Amino acid sequence: MPIKSLESYLFERGLVGSYPIESLKNATLGIDVNHYVSRLLTSKKEQFLDAIGGFPLSLKMYLESDLKIFKEYKITPVFVFNGSLVFNQLESSGYFTASAAEASSSSNLDISIPSGSPGTQTIKTNRELLLAQRHKGWTQWSNLMTTSSKTYIDQPIQPQEPFRYSTSIEYTRYQSNLINYFIDHDITYQVAPYSSWLQLAYLLEESYIDAIYGPTDCLMLKNIDKFILGMEFPNKDFRFIEKSRVLKEFRCSQDEFVDIAMAVGNDLQPTTLPPLQIYPGSKVFDFALEMVLNTGTNFYAYQLSNPVKEESAKYVLKYEKGISSLRYMPVLKDSGKVEVYMPNRPSKDKKDIKSKSPDTTSSSESVSDSTSSDPQIPNDVHDFIAQQLPSEYYFYRSLGLVSGRLFDAITTGVYPEEPPLDGGSSDSYRELIKLSVDTFKNKEINLLTQPINRYYQMKPIKQVKWFSPGSSTQLTNRVSPSIFEKTNRLVVKTDDVNKVFSIGEFINTLNESTDLSKSFVSEKVIFPNSVPKADKLFASFDLLSTSFLRMLYQLEFFDFDSSKNLLKPTKWGTILLKLNELEISANYFESILIFLMFVKMNVLSLSEELKPVVRFALSDSTLRSYPQESQYVLLITRILTLFQVDQKPTNYHGPIDKRTLVFREHLDFIKKNMNELYEATIVSSLTANEFDRLSLDNNEWQKNIVRNAPFKSSSPNTLMAMMWEFFLQKYLHNGNVKTDAMAMVATEFGTYKSIPNLEEQFEISHEFLVQVSKVMQELTSVGLLKKGDQNSFEQAVKFSEDAISG
Repeated sequence: MPIKSLESYLFERGLVGSYPIESLKNATLGIDVNHYVSRLLTSKKEQFLDAIGGFPLSLKMYLESDLKIFKEYKITPVFVFNGSLVFNQLESSGYFTASAAEASSSSNLDISIPSGSPGTQTIKTNRELLLAQRHKGWTQWSNLMTTSSKTYIDQPIQPQEPFRYSTSIEYTRYQSNLINYFIDHDITYQVAPYSSWLQLAYLLEESYIDAIYGPTDCLMLKNIDKFILGMEFPNKDFRFIEKSRVLKEFRCSQDEFVDIAMAVGNDLQPTTLPPLQIYPGSKVFDFALEMVLNTGTNFYAYQLSNPVKEESAKYVLKYEKGISSLRYMPVLKDSGKVEVYMPNRPSKDKKDIKSKSPDTTSSSESVSDSTSSDPQIPNDVHDFIAQQLPSEYYFYRSLGLVSGRLFDAITTGVYPEEPPLDGGSSDSYRELIKLSVDTFKNKEINLLTQPINRYYQMKPIKQVKWFSPGSSTQLTNRVSPSIFEKTNRLVVKTDDVNKVFSIGEFINTLNESTDLSKSFVSEKVIFPNSVPKADKLFASFDLLSTSFLRMLYQLEFFDFDSSKNLLKPTKWGTILLKLNELEISANYFESILIFLMFVKMNVLSLSEELKPVVRFALSDSTLRSYPQESQYVLLITRILTLFQVDQKPTNYHGPIDKRTLVFREHLDFIKKNMNELYEATIVSSLTANEFDRLSLDNNEWQKNIVRNAPFKSSSPNTLMAMMWEFFLQKYLHNGNVKTDAMAMVATEFGTYKSIPNLEEQFEISHEFLVQVSKVMQELTSVGLLKKGDQNSFEQAVKFSEDAISG
């Protein structure tokens, strides 16, 4: 978050300059992704994103438009993502309690009145406001459905209120989509170990970039005098801030400005401190500056002198941690190491942005160790920033190979399970969280802590749930033998450097073998340094496939007996290996695997009612008149939450359905956990030196490995499921006439521009249903699915086929 209320104040004082974009011609521009996205996706855009899930539909459109301007003026963009949060940020975001307080209070917050106004409960964090807005959005939708129950028959009810009002969209849940886009378009990006704008400051000082496009927080840095605050692409100019002019206008020193920033709240210290909490949030900077100029207030001294000692100690600590984070923030340096950022060094000639892959390390590096030559750096940096992992881990994160959630769990001792988009009230979703400990989390933590300092192997790490923060679950760091030891002889080695990984190619590779044990069980481990390079993994396909096979073994899709060198598929694995034989499209393999894992977790059958019950978006008239067909609609829509409709970028305004979203969140939870297990598995292989890491440069790491890793992209939104849902409802009430039902969908969902090939998308999605039906037949044949459930789904697919064939 930027310095609170400062930006509007700068505009009011005329302190934001303007200059033509042409002046940046041939420049390299460092862009803070969080700041950039917050300006693209304002409160007026993507208002139903939390109601349908998925990737923001309009973001790609805005991004492509901006990149055209950059290309026109030969501006080279460098996008830098935020990494881990420092202690102040973690505490403010509700990380340690999984947003439990925010979730519990969200239903009591009045978000129609600006925060800080007299007589209202102050909303302290963006997270709290976000959860309150979701709660209000669904409450309004439910009330609308109830009041319309007597008149609603076959036309879906359009929500009257959006789900977002004034919060910024959390881009972290679709960060991998952006990274994939950047890779596909050869755009330079980097994930910072911690703060993105401080990482940009380092890149500027080292002459890797020529300018920064970032938040007002950049004013707190002594070595940055100018930076770009906003880009006005339609006018082909940009807005910039010159710090010397700002300080002169404010009549304060750099230290006084930082003091004010730490008191009003900023990215590194998000809390507004006393005595400023009584002022409106939109004007807090104005009042703080006035206090400094008129009374000589020093806000740090004010915290120290607060007569309420308990409160004083809390706020003093927040202030000190904010200042310390600003002074000693670690950044990823061009050496490949994560070290404390020391500003104001002499600038160097501009270079290509390229961080080296650091040598593997078997112990954790502390900040004080890595920079011990500078005695000014305190030994307790970890207390106000975070405990530090080996630089190699941050290198993989900088590429986007890992999300970093597991890294944060290791350093903080907490893995938070925060409420999903629907609120997470269903018993089955909470059961999934409970089962995830043994199925995923314990294995992931063991894989990541086993190669590093013994401290992390013994450190307590707990899973904290928003709905029950007081009953956390202790995760298991150590098992004997370790997960890596159990899996390290499972090796896929083709040595084909041109082969591109996909789940389909992985299945083909296994099916081409006449003996899985001989082909994919290595006689010896390949991680020791004594093993010749030729015997290690050096093809990208082999690294990704080896990790995928090991992950499938951990999820019980394969049985492996190391004492007998025996590898064979379980019933689940047999079905996965038959996907090609069943003529399943390779495009759906990942979705099918997620579905198989969902069935395997056995928390909710396709036809089972949610508990507590969630209102159906179908009308009461439909449910009464067509009970069997309504059940078919339920089955179809649930499966179609795995299908992403092909549509052009647009700002969606249309029907919503909480019941469909609830089911989507079950599948999304499984996908995220499979992604994290895969991340942990591949990192354990890399740190063990099984793969020749130095054989790839940054570009090859990104294109060959990061881009092809499974489970990275966002789960599909609910649009295709809802279009089928309301199409079939209209079809039933309209005498089984397809034409009118299709026309209704086009109108209600506004698909004329976004999905011009609407009928084709219906046909493609129906084929997906047919292919899932084939998989369900196989599940039933081996006793993994009840015959009744499979028959019901077959009948539902037949019903949908009759409707779509017209």
